[in-house]
Order: sequence, then C-alpha cells, then structure tokens
Amino acid sequence: MSDVRYWSGRVFANPRTFMLIGLIALIVFLFLFADTMQIAMTWAGAALGVLLLLWLCVYLWRRRRTRRANQQLGDMLEQQVQTGAAASPAANRSEIEALRTRLTQAVRTIKTSKIGQTSGNEALYELPWYIVIGNPAAGKSSAVINSGLQFPFADKNGAAVRGVGGTRNCDWFFTTEGILLDTAGRYSVHEEDRNEWMSFLDLLKRHRPKAPINGIIVAASISELTDAGPEFAINLAKNLRQRVQELTDRLEVFAPVYVIFTKADLIAGFSEFFADADARERDRVWGATLPYGADESRDVLTLFDERFDELYEGLKEMGTAQISLRRNAALPPGLLTFPLEFAGIKPALRTFLSTLFETNPFQYKPVFRGFYFTSALQEGASRSTSTDKLAARFGLRPASREAARSVTSHNGFFLRDLFSNVIFADKKLVRQHASPNKVRMRYLTFFGLVLALGLVLGGWSWSYLGNRQLASNVQADLDKVVRLQSERTDLQSRLEAMEILQDRIEQLDRYSTSRPLSLGLGLYQGDVLKQRLLAEYYNGLRQFMLVPVKASLEDYLGRVDVSQAAAGGAPRTAPPQAQPVSANAGNTLFQDASPTNVDDAYNALKTYLMMANREHVDPTHLSDQITRFWRGWLETNRGAMPRDQLIRSAERLISFYVARAADADWPQIETNLAMVERTRGNLRSVMQGMPARERAYATLKARAATRFPAMTVARIMGEADAAVVAGSYAVPGTFTREAWEQYIEPAIGEAARREVQTSDWVLGVNARDDLTLEGSPEQIQKSLATMYKTEYAQEWQKMLRGVTIKPFTSFDQAVQGMNRLGDPQNSPLVKLINTTYEQTSWDNPSLINAGITQAQTGVVAWFKRVILRQGQPKPAEAAPGGEQIPMGPVGREFSDVARLVVQRDNQSLLGNYMNALSKIRTRFNLINNQGDPGPGALLLMRQTLEGKDSELADALKLVDEQMLAGLTPAQRETLRPLLVRPLIQGYAVAMQPAQTELNKVWNAQVYQGFTQNLADKYPFSTKAGIEASSEEIAQVFGPQGSIAKYVNETLGPLTVRRGDILTARTWGDMGIDLQPSFTANFAQWVAPLSGGAAGSGAASQPQTLFQIQPRPAGGVTEYTIEIDGQQLRYRNTPPQWVNFVWPNAQGAPGARITATAFDGTVVEIVNEPGRFGLERLISGAQRKPNQDGSFEMSWTKSNITVPVRLRIISNTQAASAGGAEPGSQGLRNLRLPATVAGSSPQPSVASTAAGVQQ
Repeated sequence: MSDVRYWSGRVFANPRTFMLIGLIALIVFLFLFADTMQIAMTWAGAALGVLLLLWLCVYLWRRRRTRRANQQLGDMLEQQVQTGAAASPAANRSEIEALRTRLTQAVRTIKTSKIGQTSGNEALYELPWYIVIGNPAAGKSSAVINSGLQFPFADKNGAAVRGVGGTRNCDWFFTTEGILLDTAGRYSVHEEDRNEWMSFLDLLKRHRPKAPINGIIVAASISELTDAGPEFAINLAKNLRQRVQELTDRLEVFAPVYVIFTKADLIAGFSEFFADADARERDRVWGATLPYGADESRDVLTLFDERFDELYEGLKEMGTAQISLRRNAALPPGLLTFPLEFAGIKPALRTFLSTLFETNPFQYKPVFRGFYFTSALQEGASRSTSTDKLAARFGLRPASREAARSVTSHNGFFLRDLFSNVIFADKKLVRQHASPNKVRMRYLTFFGLVLALGLVLGGWSWSYLGNRQLASNVQADLDKVVRLQSERTDLQSRLEAMEILQDRIEQLDRYSTSRPLSLGLGLYQGDVLKQRLLAEYYNGLRQFMLVPVKASLEDYLGRVDVSQAAAGGAPRTAPPQAQPVSANAGNTLFQDASPTNVDDAYNALKTYLMMANREHVDPTHLSDQITRFWRGWLETNRGAMPRDQLIRSAERLISFYVARAADADWPQIETNLAMVERTRGNLRSVMQGMPARERAYATLKARAATRFPAMTVARIMGEADAAVVAGSYAVPGTFTREAWEQYIEPAIGEAARREVQTSDWVLGVNARDDLTLEGSPEQIQKSLATMYKTEYAQEWQKMLRGVTIKPFTSFDQAVQGMNRLGDPQNSPLVKLINTTYEQTSWDNPSLINAGITQAQTGVVAWFKRVILRQGQPKPAEAAPGGEQIPMGPVGREFSDVARLVVQRDNQSLLGNYMNALSKIRTRFNLINNQGDPGPGALLLMRQTLEGKDSELADALKLVDEQMLAGLTPAQRETLRPLLVRPLIQGYAVAMQPAQTELNKVWNAQVYQGFTQNLADKYPFSTKAGIEASSEEIAQVFGPQGSIAKYVNETLGPLTVRRGDILTARTWGDMGIDLQPSFTANFAQWVAPLSGGAAGSGAASQPQTLFQIQPRPAGGVTEYTIEIDGQQLRYRNTPPQWVNFVWPNAQGAPGARITATAFDGTVVEIVNEPGRFGLERLISGAQRKPNQDGSFEMSWTKSNITVPVRLRIISNTQAASAGGAEPGSQGLRNLRLPATVAGSSPQPSVASTAAGVQQ
C-alpha cells in the first residue's frame, strides 16, 4: 500500500503528467469534436503538429541548457571554493580544498550513475539531500553507517573516511534512497570554523539552487546530555540552533528538523531490555513524529512531554509483557529498571529541546518534525542511576553485578525505518525561504513586472485608442468625402474630396517611416487603412483624371492621324532654331498640343503608353503631359471654382499620382492598340522624313532623361522649405548641368563624328543615323549644341515662372516663413537662385573666367601652384581676332540671374536683397514678440503706405531700382514675381492683425460709447422712453464726433478721403477691406446735426416751416395741438392752414394733442415731450400721402379721432420720405457696425429709417 502511495505521489505530483494529460485531452477533443465545432481535420492536425513542434523545441532547448550547465558546473564549483578559500585563514585553506575535492567527487559520482545519465542536471534533485549536524563524537557518522541503508558506491568511496575523534571535514553518504551529508562536529560548536561552514553552505546552494537540502538531522548524545549537566545541554542547543538558523538564512529554505538522540544503549538496562528483540523490531522507529505544518506558536515542550510519556508508558507495557513471559526464569534487572532509567533522562532532553526550539523574535523558528532514540553501536558500560539513588537513600552497598547480557545489531537499533520511512519519505516537505534582501528583491521584481505589465498594457491601450482614433478619423474622412459628393456634384467638391483622401494618405506615408509612439507598439493599423484609402483614391482618379486624360489623348492622337494622313506623312514642323527664349518661353507652359507638331504627337503617344505601363514612367514627362491634356476638361468643368485653387489642386493630384507609379495597384488605362499602331506608323513615317540631326537630338534627350533625375523646386529646397516655397514645373533631367557635362556634351561630339544608333520604345523602332554626311563635325556639333541650349533655357524659364511663395494663413505662420525666407545663408530663395545660377552659368564664358580668376587667388590654389606644381585652370578661349567669345543662349537668357549672384566689391545684389529680407524678418519677430501683433502690424502698414521707415517699402525699392534695373521686359517678368512675392505675402498677412487692431480701436473709441449711451435711447430706439440729448449725440456723430475723430486719426493714414467718400490706400494692389456698411453710411454719420439732434438753443440752427390744417372730429367739441409752445385750437369751425416752426426756440420742446368731449371731459390723445416730440407725434400717426405733397394724419384714443392735414413749406435739411417729416429721421433706429474692417461677414446694419411713407 505504501508503494502504491509512493508511486502515485511521484506520478501525479509531476507537472509533466498534467502536461501529458492535457495534450491527450486536447487530441481527443480535436478529433472527436472537430465536426461539432466545425473545425477541419487538417486544422486539428496542424494544431497538434504545432504543439508537438513547440514541445520538441522546448525539450531541445532544455537539453541544450542542461549540457551547458553541466559543462559550467566544474568551473562554478572551482570559483566558489576559491572565493571561500580566499576569505578563510591561510591555515584552513587546505581543509577547504579537501572539502572541495570530496564535493567534486560526489557530484561526479551522481553524474556517472544511472540516474545521472537518464536525468542529466536533474540528477542533483532526484534524491533527497539531508545534512547531519551535531557536536563532535555525538555518533552522527556511526548512526549513518549502521543505519542499514544500502551504499551502492562502496567500491569507490567505501565507508566514510573518519578522522581522529570523528569526521574531519564532511562525509558524503550516497544511499539508494537519499544522500546524507555528515558534517564535522567542529562546524557546530567552534566559531573559528565559521568560514569553512559558510563556504560549505554556499557550495550546497550553488549545486542545488532549488532545494539545497531536504531536511536537517540534529544528533545529540544521550550520555553527554545526562552526564554533563544542564549547562552543557543548553550551550550545545544554542550552538546547534545557530547552525540551523544559518542553514535557513544561507540556503533560503525551511527544512524539517529531526532530533536524534544517539547512544541510547548507554541507558542502563538497554541491552537487557531489548535483548530478545528481533531484527524487525530493532529496525522500527523509536520516537515521535510531530505533525508538519502546524501552527508555529505550538508549545514544543508540551508536545515533547506528551510524546515522551507515551514512549515511557510503552516501555512499561513492554517490560510487563516480557516479565509475564518469564514466570519461572531469572529476570534481568534491566527489565525492571530500564523504563525508570528512560524516564530519568527526560529532564536533560527537555532542557535541550526547549533551548533548541526556543521562540526568538530575531530568528526563524525551526520546523520541529520529531525526536527519536537510536543506538548505532552497543559499546561501553552503562551505570544505573536509579540503583545508585536507591543505595544512597537507604545506605546500602551495591551488590557486585554480573556481566550484562551482550546484545548487538548489525544495523543498529531503531535506524533503518527512521531513515527510510520517516526522514527520506519527508523529502517533499522542504519549503523555500527568501532572505530579507531577496524578499525585497522579489517584491521589487514583482512590482517591476507589474509595472512593466501595466506599462505594456497601458501602452497597448494607448496604442489601441490611438489606432482606433486614427481609424475613426479615416472613416470620418471617408464619410466627409461621401457627403461632399452627395450634396454637390461640381468639380470643386470632387477635388476637395480627393485632397482630403490625399492628405490622409500622405500622413499615413509619413507614419510608415516615423510614426508616433501612440500608434505603434505592434498595433499600428495605418497600412491597412492606407490601402483602403488608396483604393478609394485611385478609383476617384480613374473617374475624373484618367478617363478625361485618356479621352483627350485619344482624341488628340486621332486628330494627329488625320493630320498626318492629309499631309501625306511629310514633316509638318521645322527643327528647333536658336531664337530668343523670351519670345516663346512664356507661352509654352500653357500651350495646347498641335496635331501638326511631331514633338507634341510623340509626347502624347509616349504619355498614352506610360499611363498603360508603369515600367516606362518618366515622372517629369508624365506630369507635364497630364497637365496639358487634363487642363481643358478641368477648365470646362471648373464652374465657380477659382482658377488658382483649381491649378493648385490639380497639381497636387498629378504630383501624387506620378510619385506613386511604383505601387502595384497604380491605376492604369487600357490602350487602343489599333490607334497606337496607327499613330506609331504615322510618326515613324514622319520621323523617317525628318532630318537625321533632329532624330539624333531626340535620341540624346531621351537617353539623358533616363540617366539624370529631374530638377524640381522640392529637390532644390529640401523638406524643410517645402511648406514655404512650391513649384509647378519640373525641369527634365536632360536639361541639367550634370547632364550637359557628363553626357550631352560628349554625346554631341560623338554624334558629330560617327554613326548614331537610336532605339525608341515609344515608336518601337531601331535606327542608325550618320550625321557626318550632313556636314563637318564642327558644324554638326555646333548645331546640336545650339538646339540643346535653346531648349535648356526654355525649360529653366518655365521652372522659375512656376515658383510660388505659399500664402501665409496667420501671422505666426508668416513669422515662421519669414524666418526661413530671411535667413541669409539657408533661405530657400538663395538656394533657388544659386542653383539656377549654377545650372545656367556654364554657358557664360565671362562668368567662368571670373570664377577661375577668383579661385586663383586662394591659398589652396597657391599650394597647388607652388608646392604641387600643378597647372592653372584654363580660361575660356577668345574668339579669333582677340574678341570675347559671345554668350550662348543659356548664358544670355540668364544673365540677369548671374547679375544678382556675382559679387562686386565683396557684395552682390542678392546679398543686399537677403539683407533686406533679414530686416523684414527682424521686424516681424519684434511684432510677434509683443504678444498682440495688431499695433505693430498697423504701424508697419502705415509706414509702408507712406514709404518711410518700412522694411517692406525699402525692399521693394531695392528690387525695382537696383536688382531689376537694365533688364529686358521678359527678364523682369520672370524675376520680379519671384523677388516681390515674399514682400507681398508679408504685407498681406500683416493686414489681418492690423484690421483686427482697427476694429479694437473702433470698439473702444466709438462702438462701446454708442451702445452704452445712445443705443437704448430715442431716436436710436423708437420704443425707448428716454431721449438722447444733443450733447450725447454730438459726442459720437457729426463733424466733431468720435466717428470723425476715429477716421481722421486712426484710418487716415490707411485711407483716401475724397469729401465724405472713403477708399483704402493700396500697396502692391492690396489695402484694408472696409466694411460696406461703414463706407456707405460714413457721410451721414459725420454730417452736421440738424433738427432735434442739434439742440434748441442754437441761434443758427436750421428750422423747418410747415402748416397744419385741422379737420372736423366727431364726438368732441374742440381739440388743441401744441408743438414747441405753438398752439392750434380748433372748435369744428371752417378749417384754415396754421403756420408752425420747428424747432421753436421760444417755446418748451414737445408735442401734445388734447380733445374735449361733449360731456366736458378732456382727453389727452398724444403727449410727447422733448426735442423729438414732433418726430414721435408724426411717427405715432396714421398717415396717408396726397398727390399735392401733403399728408393726411390722424390720432385715435378712447374712441376719439383727431384728423389733420400737414404740408411742408420750407426745409433746410434733407427730409426723408419726400420731405414729409421735419425731424432727424436719419438717426431713427440707427445701429453702428461692430467692426469696420475685415472680409468676414458682419451682421446687417440699419443705417437710416424709412421715410414718412409706410
């Protein structure tokens, strides 16, 4: 039964068993439930294959790790022992070396055994390891040797090596059931051997890091404990407790402690008591095994007392049983005295155990597994303490004893089962223990791992949220694109939709190389999103770029075929001639392709084939030709879209389309093969009729285009300046200085002297042309070079005219842009002009000679001449007769650029221009550093318009008067926009904060005062009950009001005033944008006040003369009308016209109508006091105009109606509504605008009220 329990424990406690069970369960699940789970058997097999492969990889990795560990085992052992030896006294190093030798032999013994060959490195853990400690001569080695265990390596090591008086160092007992380490007793009681002891423990920890030992066996001699007195037992227990504590701390394990009391045969009566015991009885355990894992607070002494008393009772029962069996025989005294003698040793043992397992808050309490009594050798004489006590008590003389019966055992007493069934069986009870440092390290590691896991999970969550947001943004872009095209069907909406997709794709392209951390960490989804966006983008390109361009190309090629057929295949174009570039450079950029032009037809066919096969894509050529053949469709469908915006959008799409020609899903067109062959045939026939010189020239250009990259503005500027300067044209690589020097010039010379072989994939032909038949090599070379230079100059003129400074959308962006543009060393304009100069100066001999002359004055040139003896560069040769060699077409057309770059007196015009831009940069930074750029920008605009103390005005003056002086109109047309654009862009962006500042000043000086003091008073609010005084009105309106002061002081330098009409002053065709509501009503607001607004005390105040004719009123006996102290009393008599003057300075201001009813009641119909009383009276009346210009008016209250007629006799002010009303009608319901400058929509403003007619 024990064997079954043992093997079941070994099998089911092994993790590999559970792994095997899990694998079998998975196999059964996959094969039995594959159909239920709808899993294909192939997938089930694949899963098992992956698991088996993973297991094999782990197994091989472990085997490799084991072999490496075995190889390093000896080195580690040697290193550890040497470390311990160095820390020990010199006198003890020989002993440590002896210990190392024995340990090495032990490890080698395990590895060469059967278990070592099958388990490898795990052999160190297959057998349990127990360490035996105790004082010298305690019988430790004897107990092990006579335990009855099997020692399979006796032929090698034999019995343990015993020194004088006991084990000298450490004996290794290898048994079939475990390994016992018998340590020298001096390690337990002598402090001077502490280094050896610690070194020994370190060796154990090194060789068995998981569980250095499985238990601790403490051996103590019973005779020493009982004979030496309590002090000896206490001191011995303290020393052994210290060794147990060191084992716990050093080996970092909690191992069970077994206390073996040896030499039990020295207890008097032992031999006689156990003389008749058989072998099985002698192998049994005599002692007590305590429960493991119980509460540490349990009382060790109580447990000892209980178990010892049980053992004592057992001995008494055994003695009684033996006596009963010997009824007639002589009884050995030991049968009666041995239990008493056994009980007599209890105090000494109790003292020993109480000290050994004493609770100490500074130490770990040992795990007390049990105490046992053993006898390895039955030697020596025992003395009966109980007999001696009886004799002493009663004064008796001890009788002479007969020789005690000798009893011996080959395996000793009570050892075999103790080791086999108790100690070795408890090998799994050891628990690992960590020292405080290691505990802290584990906590640190744990929390570090938790923190790392948290960071990883947090990072993944962050990345997940970022990618989800990115996907959401992409989806929002797609939704916006769909919404744009569903709400509108015009070209602008489609281009806006394509730009939205393109912006997002370009962002994802940047993320492919340098993405934010919030999108990375292995969760980046941008590539998948980009493919989806590209699919949508390419689909859009097919619809409104490729389809129109294809249709335009096919239409053009069809017209080419018709044209060539009508011409009979004769060439319709003249070869390129040397003519001024300025005559045609400006037109070629937007020139439509002619069906009679062979070059245009060839380029169109080449484009058509490129769009069908991306292997032949030439980015420069394709961009130029798509622009040409798409432009007409775009212009036709442009609608209300601004042309500049259309051009920018189209250029972006074309550049993006051409740049992605390497994409696998790059959209292509399907060609009309019949048309291609027909066009090829026509062009081949035309090319055959063309001069060989032109064919050779075309071949040279085609070959150079494939060898040299195109020159673009982006390439010149770099990525840092792409946001500042842009270009719409790319110079083909054929027309660069590198192409001229490295290929074109040598190729022209070679073509002039020998046969040229041409291969054209566009026409699908191979031809040979011999130009030597057309003239001398010099003439041919000069002709080809002239053709090349002429076209070279045209291409660079196109690029310069296509350069633009991107508009600044804000003042902050303007500051950043001016910081780039105004950098004298790294300005993109400097890069552009210097690059243009470098690319065009090779055709100007004077510039070449000047450069050589300048180079000859340097230190390096002196070193080459004097030290290295190298020759000087050869200047350009002079023409015959000593005349200077004339400039070529390139040098002549770009002499203006050379004039800017070449230095005179250590200064160049370009340097002066950059100094001016640098001053503008400084001014913009000063304005920006003020916090609010408005005041500074407003001052800059005033100074610029006045032409004083303005960096912008000074720079413009430099450009017009110095840099462009003496240039031809064509050269000025090319250079001036390039040089002036930074100034114009800077002035334009300064207008924004300047207009904001104008609005702030307007708000502070005019608008707030109006809204706070006048807006809620009459006549500005007709429903108000409070009238505005003339003084209050005059503070805002009139010639001296705040409006007039604002215009004179603030707007004056920025506007031109002609009478009361305001217009903005302009600089570079730009000026402030005044609100229409402000300019339209300005004249009225600053005009002299009249009527009630002018007050009633002014002698020179203009007056209005009018007449009122009363009309009969029903229900009243009379009514009275009073206006500014003037009274009309009517009693239903014949009506007459009565004169009134308004305003009347002699009377109290106001208007009042009262009526007397038949019963004598006086009813007040209207009462409007104040200077605007008449206006309110008229406004409150029911009015009807008559043909003679008079008005019928009536007022009603309490069923009484008072009718009158009113006519104007004379009016010195402009009367609204036909002059019917003699008041300040222009102020009624007036509202001032909140802003006066800026193009943003403003709320509608009520300037003047309607007339009297309503």
